Amino acid sequence: MRAGISTPVYRQFIFHCDVGWMKKIPLGSGHLGGIVIGRHICFAKPAEDIPEWLFRHELEHVYQQIREGRLRFYLKYFYYSLRYGYKNNPYEVEAYANQHTPLQASEEQALWKLREESQN
Repeated sequence: MRAGISTPVYRQFIFHCDVGWMKKIPLGSGHLGGIVIGRHICFAKPAEDIPEWLFRHELEHVYQQIREGRLRFYLKYFYYSLRYGYKNNPYEVEAYANQHTPLQASEEQALWKLREESQN
């Protein structure tokens, strides 16, 4: 059974970016499935085809940006990728470690608040 993202709070952060280059970037054993642009998550697939673990992985990068600041996050992310490679980038290690952790009710409330703030 395929479990796509259907919860309304998740859908508020998802953008379907039908861009061929995302599907061509090899990363480890797969290809780039999603990318965070600011507080928005862009996927190469429609929301109903996105596994929840992938959404959670990309959402972790949103949290990292909030924690570090957007510019600092991107600078460190690219530095770490060059120095350690994709799989050993500390931001990716953290995202992989948390990608199977279910969202808590408090996180869902925080996501709604974040969505409201980004619309203002």
